[in-house]
Parts: sequence; C-alpha cells; structure tokens
Amino acid sequence: MPERRIVPAPAASDISVLPLDALRQILLRLQAKELCRLRLVCRQWRSLLSDPYFAAAHDARHQGVLIIAAYNDDAGRDVLADIMDLSGQIVKKVRGMEGDRAVSVSLDHVFVRKIDNGCSSYRLFDPMLEELYYLPDKLLGPATGAVYRIPDNFAEEHVELASSLIEPKYLFGQVARTGEYKIFRMLFHFSIGIGRRQMFEVCTLNTNNSSSCAGWRRAAPLEEAIQMGRFTSVVINGVVYCLCFHAHHSITFDNQVTEKDLIFTFDLETEAWGPSIRGPPITFPDDANLMFYNLGLPNVRQLTVANLNRSLAVVHGPAPKVDIWILLDFAKGLWVKIYSIQFDKYAILEPVHPLFVFGDGRIILYKQYHDYLQIYDPRTNTLTNTVESKHFSAVARYAGNLLSLKC
Repeated sequence: MPERRIVPAPAASDISVLPLDALRQILLRLQAKELCRLRLVCRQWRSLLSDPYFAAAHDARHQGVLIIAAYNDDAGRDVLADIMDLSGQIVKKVRGMEGDRAVSVSLDHVFVRKIDNGCSSYRLFDPMLEELYYLPDKLLGPATGAVYRIPDNFAEEHVELASSLIEPKYLFGQVARTGEYKIFRMLFHFSIGIGRRQMFEVCTLNTNNSSSCAGWRRAAPLEEAIQMGRFTSVVINGVVYCLCFHAHHSITFDNQVTEKDLIFTFDLETEAWGPSIRGPPITFPDDANLMFYNLGLPNVRQLTVANLNRSLAVVHGPAPKVDIWILLDFAKGLWVKIYSIQFDKYAILEPVHPLFVFGDGRIILYKQYHDYLQIYDPRTNTLTNTVESKHFSAVARYAGNLLSLKC
C-alpha cells in the first residue's frame, strides 16, 4: 500500500491561494468589525482591506445610515460628537480637549470652539497683560483624527477692524471641480453710528498639513443682510446657500410673503456671490393662525434650509403641517413639494429638520428639543422614534465609510 502523503494547508497569509477577485468578493460579505481584525493577517490583506475602492464597495453592499451628533454643553463629557447608527449604537466617539465645544457639523467634520473659564466669547481681554487674544477654533475629521487649526487672523482688508469684529460663524464645503476644501465665514463689524455690518472671508484647508489652513481672503460684501446659522445656511456641491435676513424675518415673524429673493448663493470655487433664488411658494393657512391664537402662543413660523441627499431643501412650518420643498432646477427656479407632514400636537413648535431620505421614501427628521430623531413614512403617515437626541448642538447624516470608522 503506497504511503499516504499529507499536504499541509496553505498558510493563511498566502493571498495567492485564491484569485484576488474571488477573495475580494468573499471579504465584501463580512461585516466591518470582522474585516478590521483580518487586517492583521498579513501585509497583503491589510493593503486590500485598506484600499479606498474596497471600502467604497463594502459600504455600498452594507449600506446603513449613520448619524453624527455634536454636543456643546459642559455635562462632564469629553466627547464632542458621537457617530451612531439608527438603533442608537455608537460606532465612534469623537473626543476633544478640555474646554472644547462642538459648534456645528459640515461634510463629516466638526467645528470646535474653545471655551475659557466659562466664557464663550470669540475675543477675550486679559486685564493683567492688557492684551486682546483669540481662542483657537478647530476643525476635526472623525474618521482620520485630523485636527485643522482655523487661522485666528483676518483678511488683509479687515485687519484694522479686528478690535470690533464679533464672533464668526462658519460653513465648510468642497469645491466640486477641484476637490479643494474651503471654509466660508461671516463676521459682524460693530461700530457706534454705523451699527452691525456683515463681512465675509474665505480660506482654503491645507489637507497636506492637518495643523493649519491657509490665510483668510476677503469676500465681497452684500447689500442685503443674510441669515447664517444652524438651520438657515448650508453648503451643497461647493455652493453656499443662505436665507435673506429680511425675507426670512417677514415670513417667520410677520407672516407676510415677500416678493424679494429668498436665498443668496456664494460659489466657493470663484469665491464670489452668485445669482439669488426666489424660493418655493409659501402660504399661510388660516387655521394655523387660529391654532396659535387659541394656544396663547406667538405666531412664529419656521423657514429653514437643509442638505437633503445633496439637494437644496426649504422647510416651512411648523403648523398645521410641515412642507418640505426640493429645488429641482436652479436655472428655472423650479421647486417641488416632496413632503407635507401633519403632526398630532400643534403645540410642538420647534423646527423640524430633515436629514436623509431613504430609497422607499421614508425620511429622517430632527426636531429641536425633542427626545428622539424620528422616521416619517409617507406610505402609512406614521412617525417612529429612533436615535435618542440628547439635545444635540448639531446633527447631520454621516456620509463617511463605516469600515474606516470601525478600525
């Protein structure tokens, strides 16, 4: 009887025992958590699993919605933001230094402002040294851990006004054609006799050096004032959209439809103001006014903008219903109403902010001061509670890759 030879099994690190395409298809079926451990098998496996094309393919196959929620309170936490799934399970915690507070979230990055001795002012005066100094603002990238320090200087044309410039407001976006990341900010200049005046600046993020950004450049002023805040401005595909201050005030406080353009645009690539937009048709039902009167509440309306699946959305509400409009054609000013959501309790007047639309039409909503994010299903006209909100200072859909966050 011939001697039986025992052939040893191939080493786990020998990537050549399977065709690369076959191995890739097998690994794509596994969850991100398992793939993180498999990166330790060998250099070849690590190279394959670290490939951005593999990560994108894995993300497409295991598609799940992630939420990035930021905090700016001082409740003893060192966490600036949490990235979580819709079950509330935290995928990654974004930690900061003592005194850091998360201000806003843009393009999966967190804007951070330093708080010193309980003071949140952008400028602080040191009475001992008799010097005015600036607390450093930062931009954090949760996936990579990159920290970009935002320049604390000003555009050359604004330097002499530095002592009277009030706390800035930031927006962060990416130029569609070049891929450059830029920061757009608005400053208030206050002086006796002139009052408050809006000033604008732009800087380019230096992605090759995570410690700095390029210097600030002056952007042209506007004759009209704009609203630049949590729900009144947004960046989509390299274009800044801001609500006009006077039009916003007329609609939200005076319940008057204005003939002025509703939205101003700023192009991050050319660093110039673009054409303004009239906005969707807005109406004021009589029953809404009666409802507010019967409840003894001020008749304040919601008018906000949002990035909804990379389209500009305008939200009008909050009672008797919330209407969500999408801009279909910029050049023609064509808007379409995609949702008209009726809420059971008219007394809930906090803004309703849409975050994401699923392929089946369900939409994730964030209601300020509400305990949970909610998913609205237009097919059944129902709202389902999901992630506990914990009074976020900012919340957005996280568009980054789950695999990179897990490792």
